[in-house]
Amino acid sequence: MYAFATTNTAEVLKVPMFVEHFMEYHGSFSEFVIEHYDNHKKDADWDTDQKLPFINPPIVLTVYAQLPEISFEIKKPKEVTVSQKNSIYQEKDFSNLYLSRIFQPPRFS
Repeated sequence: MYAFATTNTAEVLKVPMFVEHFMEYHGSFSEFVIEHYDNHKKDADWDTDQKLPFINPPIVLTVYAQLPEISFEIKKPKEVTVSQKNSIYQEKDFSNLYLSRIFQPPRFS
């Protein structure tokens, strides 16, 4: 019931009224549609015409949503200079006692 109240599905249920009113009409189908749906003027059967489908469709709930405006800027990366210092020990800083051991620290060649 709620779907019929909020959508144009309820207008489809008025199709039998459309067929019945067309059967009473004297003229072609295209004349009937043009007369009733193209700027229809008040006439003797105005009340019946207002019951035709899609003459006065119900107002449907319309929700408008606005997406936020998203903007971004790609900044150029800063140049980073890395100074290369030798962080490995110097042999002059150590004694020769380690030479007799199997496990030795790495050396520059």
